Amino acid sequence: MSKKLIPIAFVVAAVGVVWAVIAGLETRPAARSEATAVILRAPDGYDVNDLGEAGLTFAASELALRDGAHPGVEFVDGGDRVILLVDRDRDLITELRASATGTIVERTWPGPVEERLGWAAANGNLEAPGLDPSIGKNLYH
Repeated sequence: MSKKLIPIAFVVAAVGVVWAVIAGLETRPAARSEATAVILRAPDGYDVNDLGEAGLTFAASELALRDGAHPGVEFVDGGDRVILLVDRDRDLITELRASATGTIVERTWPGPVEERLGWAAANGNLEAPGLDPSIGKNLYH
């Protein structure tokens, strides 16, 4: 009688394996065509205002008008989400930029914050002549 149970147990096990594989395929999420969600937020301690759709010229003008040691602005620039932070205590401007593809880049500009913001408000970039260049790095991809 035990010789008759071996083929039955084998068939039941095979059916179980096939069923598990098929069930796994059916519940697997479909591939997505859009970019993975990117979480971008300012570090604690910054007072960040949302500007909506804006450019660097407007953002720099707004930051130049804001008092306090740690103001910031968040805006959308050409599809990228940007957070621009000013640290007046350390004399730094930091940009966190999340592209539509999911890459997050951090760039930091050392040097006289007010001079750099004035240049950016007039010229649309933070690379003011005579001041140190930015330091950048990818944070996520």
